[in-house]
Amino acid sequence: MKFNFFKKIFRLPGFLSLSSAGIEICNDSIKYIELVDKNGSFYLKNYGEIFISQGIIKDGEIIEKGLLVKALESVKKKITSDFVRVAIPDEKTYIFQTHVPKEAISNIRDTLEFKIEENIPLKLEETSFEYDVLVNPKSKNAKDIPVNVSAVAQKTILDYTDVLNQAGLYPSSFELESKMLVSTAIKKGNNNNFIIVNIKDDTTVFVGVIAGVVRMTSSVAVGENMIREHLLKTGLFSDELINGKIFENDFSFENTYSRESYDLLINIFSVLKDELEKFSDYMKKEFEIKDIKNIILCGKSAVLPGLTKHINQKLNANISLVDSWVNVFDLKEIHPNMKFSDSLSFVVPIGLWLSLNKELHA
Repeated sequence: MKFNFFKKIFRLPGFLSLSSAGIEICNDSIKYIELVDKNGSFYLKNYGEIFISQGIIKDGEIIEKGLLVKALESVKKKITSDFVRVAIPDEKTYIFQTHVPKEAISNIRDTLEFKIEENIPLKLEETSFEYDVLVNPKSKNAKDIPVNVSAVAQKTILDYTDVLNQAGLYPSSFELESKMLVSTAIKKGNNNNFIIVNIKDDTTVFVGVIAGVVRMTSSVAVGENMIREHLLKTGLFSDELINGKIFENDFSFENTYSRESYDLLINIFSVLKDELEKFSDYMKKEFEIKDIKNIILCGKSAVLPGLTKHINQKLNANISLVDSWVNVFDLKEIHPNMKFSDSLSFVVPIGLWLSLNKELHA
């Protein structure tokens, strides 16, 4: 029997669904968030981060199940619900585009099953997938319907389910990290083309978005940990200073870096710039896009002075830091009890909650 892990594993009553927490499991930590609906307005109820040792999980692959269970047990003590929505890292996800004959659209899922093994290195019986139809199938001009497919190994889902259950947590659904980034970062109704750059602990993920749909992703092994290490090598910045000041959005380029520290960071900046340019060029060629003018940066390191200017040398794009609350509430009316720098790295957990809210009100 086949079933889609990405959708709700089981149907929860509305009041339980609303209490579900969003969880993102990263290499260095587990982030969690809970929001609440009070008379039609949304408020931040609870959030936090449990740090874990290196080697417990690596880019979505669970290495030490027992230790991850213990960390998740710590998360369970912090949240008010046993039900959770969990993000699957992009490193464990496959995305491809294909076409389905118009006459097969009523059985699209069965049709797509025949295309799985042609496009990803997994057998059909090992795979769970979801899809987005990219044009209106009722269009008179539509013959072969373009479809965007996202897939993940069922083993990955089962491994996550196992550790969560051992910790006393019950996943109501699994969602793709890249889609959660889109749910949070791009204002609802904005169908422009975007690249989202998510600087994580050990990697930076690039997400290509066309008309609200994730069309491609890529990653490079550069992240906040490497940036932190390079700053510490100068001997000019203590770890406390980095945590307390460098990753806040209130320092200019001139009064932040010495020549020595900038020389160390410029190599990292250049890697991100080169990879972003390659990603942009490939996206434009693959999907026949003239230009991509919108780039959104996520992650605490996104605020590093000089980063935006350096990576935008050739792209000449509109680069902005993510507004993690743009689809949740108006910051002029509601002030969440969360630092701005923290909000930059809670984009995925917030997206998990937004996807739940979207489901409940569909």
